Parts: sequence; C-alpha cells; structure tokens
Amino acid sequence: MADEFSLTHQQDKDVLVVRTNGYLNDLGAEKVDTVCSEFLGNGVKNIVINLDKSPLINSIGISILIGVIEAIEEAEGKLAFTNLTPTNRKTFEMMGLLQFAKAFDAEAEAVTAFKSGA
Repeated sequence: MADEFSLTHQQDKDVLVVRTNGYLNDLGAEKVDTVCSEFLGNGVKNIVINLDKSPLINSIGISILIGVIEAIEEAEGKLAFTNLTPTNRKTFEMMGLLQFAKAFDAEAEAVTAFKSGA
C-alpha cells in the first residue's frame, strides 16, 4: 500500500518552494500542479519542487509534472527540482524534464540560484 501523500509550500519572496512527502502518483502530482498553478496565477515565476521525501514517482506523476513545466514555460518562469534520488534524476534526464528545469542537490541551492537571477 502506498504511503499517503502530502505537501507543504512556502513563498520566499519571488520563489515558491513546494515540499512533497510520499508517493508521487497521479493524486500527489495533481496537488503539486494545483499549488503551482495558484502561485503562477498570482505572479510567482520561480518554483522549486523538493522531492526529498518522495523517492517513488510513477509515470502518471511524471506526466503531470510535464504539465507543470509547460505552465511555468508559458508564464516565462523557471523550475527547479531538488533532492532527486539517483534513479529519479536519471528518469527525469531520460524523459527530458531536465531540459526545461534545473536539478539541485539541495533546496537552499535552488532558492539562492533563483534569488540571484540564475
């Protein structure tokens, strides 16, 4: 049985940080999409998704994340993923997600990069 999914988020100036917790399947990824869409609609253009506590991501979750990437691209924003497991990083590379988003080892690195305009 999959763990129940939850997420937290906080806005740090012009950067939204989303922290996931649990299996990132269709239900979890939809929650990520909803939060990201809300903040994009309010003018936040830099989003960091911390996947430290979501080591398992299924194909539907990835496809929804692709939709998040498209929405961020449309808003002329930037996206970063942090704390990817080696397997998830490789999967994201193979699926092309990291052509449109950056990967950082730690959340603080991504937030700092966005605040410095990188």
